Amino acid sequence: MKIIIFIVFAALTISAKTNAQSNKGISFQAIARKPNGLILPNKNIAIRLSIKNDTSSSTIEYQEIKSVTTNVLGLFTILLGVEEAGKIISMGSFENIAWISPDKYLQIEIDPEGGLVFENLGVQKINYVPFSFYADNVNAKNIAGVVSVKQGGTGVTSIKEIATLLSIDKVNNTPDSLKPINTYTMQALSEKLKKTDTLSMSNRINLKLNKADTISLSNRINKKINSGEITHTEIIAGLGFTPTKVAFGSFFDSAKQQALVSVATPIRFSIIHLSSDITITNNTTLLPTRITVKYAGTYFIKYTLQLLKSDLATDEVSVWIRRNGSAYANTNLNYTVAGNNLKNILAAGYFVALGDDDYIEIYFSVKNTNSVLTGSLVQASPSRPATPAVAVTIHSVN
Repeated sequence: MKIIIFIVFAALTISAKTNAQSNKGISFQAIARKPNGLILPNKNIAIRLSIKNDTSSSTIEYQEIKSVTTNVLGLFTILLGVEEAGKIISMGSFENIAWISPDKYLQIEIDPEGGLVFENLGVQKINYVPFSFYADNVNAKNIAGVVSVKQGGTGVTSIKEIATLLSIDKVNNTPDSLKPINTYTMQALSEKLKKTDTLSMSNRINLKLNKADTISLSNRINKKINSGEITHTEIIAGLGFTPTKVAFGSFFDSAKQQALVSVATPIRFSIIHLSSDITITNNTTLLPTRITVKYAGTYFIKYTLQLLKSDLATDEVSVWIRRNGSAYANTNLNYTVAGNNLKNILAAGYFVALGDDDYIEIYFSVKNTNSVLTGSLVQASPSRPATPAVAVTIHSVN
């Protein structure tokens, strides 16, 4: 029988864990119960916690996944944001959360079987801003009065007073002959810049850059720039190479994704790893499925999917690319996947021509609902990172 987990209470407090250095986090505590109200003792479950700015947006500032075991009372505790064994930080950086924002919300998802098939238990508001996190980035406009040098300030109230304090208030009014210079610099200048050398250098400069040549060169440069006569070919010849701008993106998702039988289903990519001039945008149903490029060009696209079939039979799975909502020619591949919970890896790569602001989507279909896209947790012996359910990389080639 499937177990449903209920979070009956949660406490959000500031916690500090010291291990050679300060490690700040938020303590999340809850009790797991069955639907009939009985506690769930000594049970291994997986929790996914996400910090968001609102309840409706799909944008997540920070997300982590943790495998925990309840105690004899069904109680478990997670230090959100603290590095712990068995914890996966799947999105963002806890240290970079903008606590100055007026509202923060905590989304709680759970897999009662300890895997990665999460159920959303809802989103709750964090009603008390963790002031110690906000204090890490103090807004200077909140500081009033004069801060002493001992406390990290200047001890003065104006730029003029700073110049006087540092004895540099008369630098701009001091002639070069009276400006201070150390003994070693003076000796070096005396050796290198003897009178004969100075005269020789002066004569050489005058021969190279006389007034007429300087004016002529300046006029030629101004004429070129003002009339737009510097061509693309001249720029390439001057540089010695053809400059190009490379757009790229790396996106993935760790959540389970399932399709109905013989129904074309777009693959979601909720996690942005790296990107430049390529973004993830929502489709008409507000799901993050579209990979949108900023500039026209030829792009190389490679996808990798991990598919699991729970029954013993095999299944046929189709994967293809759509560009701007239409199937892209010759990109469909039919995979035969094995059952009995074996992990099947599906991968392919294509060159696709795209225009400005075009987008592509990766679609899949199954013939059996027991075939699902799913990820894997961090593995040990040897230590290995988690495997996403879906991943795609894309970059421009011209």
